[in-house]
Amino acid sequence: MKGNTSRREIADASGNITNSCHFKISLKATFDDTLYDLDQFKAFKHDWSADPTGLATRKKRTLFDMEKFDLKYLPRNQSQTLSQEIYCYDSFRSFDILAPHAKWANVALTSDTSTQSYVYEIIEDIDKVFLKRHFSKAEAKGDLYKCVWGNATGEWKSANLARDGAVEKNDTASTLTSGARVANGRIGVEDNYTGYHPNYQLKTNDNGEASDFSAMANYINTIWNLRYKKALQNTLESVLDVQEYLRFEAASYLFGNFDDQRNNGNNYYLYFRPSDKKAIYIPYDWDWAMGAMEAGKSLDMSSFTPFQTTGLNGTIDTNIYWVTFFKTSGLAYDQTSYIATYTAAIKEAVAAGLLSGDAYAKFAAKAPSNLGTGDVAKAQSYCTAKLKTIASSLA
Repeated sequence: MKGNTSRREIADASGNITNSCHFKISLKATFDDTLYDLDQFKAFKHDWSADPTGLATRKKRTLFDMEKFDLKYLPRNQSQTLSQEIYCYDSFRSFDILAPHAKWANVALTSDTSTQSYVYEIIEDIDKVFLKRHFSKAEAKGDLYKCVWGNATGEWKSANLARDGAVEKNDTASTLTSGARVANGRIGVEDNYTGYHPNYQLKTNDNGEASDFSAMANYINTIWNLRYKKALQNTLESVLDVQEYLRFEAASYLFGNFDDQRNNGNNYYLYFRPSDKKAIYIPYDWDWAMGAMEAGKSLDMSSFTPFQTTGLNGTIDTNIYWVTFFKTSGLAYDQTSYIATYTAAIKEAVAAGLLSGDAYAKFAAKAPSNLGTGDVAKAQSYCTAKLKTIASSLA
């Protein structure tokens, strides 16, 4: 099982399937690591000593060239999420932004006593295999970080690229910060068993606390130096593929996810390319989009303007925005070119039809008939309102 609120009991005491939940499917799991030496897991440990060929085969097992994938049930999020996430991933890719593939799937959950059928979405995992599919062999060997809310410092915080709990603060009034990563802090390798959930979770080249976390630490330090220490513009260009980032943010703005990297400091991947050490952004967990809104939240994402500096938790404090397209005084460089590129990308995405209500309706019509199209009217209404917001803001 995977997820936060999605983890729940799916069978009653008699073993009858009563509910669905999210799953992480690993086709190469061997069930023989040290975790299975714990008393509560010993019954599940597999002994491969008599079957070395089977073990080797299991470690290479794939499905459609994937080693892992997510199964997320539909509808979800108070029945508001049906096809939005699949549409957003498809649209990101059409806009030349790296994003996972996703499709609807009819899934039967079966126990010894019952079977229940559900609609799911199957989502390509963002992992080493994903990187190898999109990059050359050498270029796929970089550091991949999953960036989400975490509690490594004792309280839940967003992945807002702040220094607190992530890197040491070693700057002075006349020097830039270059703090090393804080041990067991907000940058690390997640350990679900011990409850260690850092904000920036290294997913490749990972070796626990012995991993090299310098790329992420350097990124956080650099963004802080740009905003607060007047670091030069070429410093930003040395750690971030700025053009890719601005296109990514333009598309993200269109789709209106209140739980994303901008509005909630959440749900994105950073990949550091080995060739130039620059980061690129990859979208993740895009089910609160295209008009889907959690009950009790007053955010109307269709009314958010392209340069709005408030999000789910008030003023957006993630430094990357304030050194790119949020107008900021006191920087060492002019932001005009970044603002122009971001604006042009929004207009390009609109012209490409990524915010077309009719296009969304046609896309959602491909979903299994037993899922339905209950999301379409709200998505179309969102598109209409968001287009008006964009037109008045960028006139």
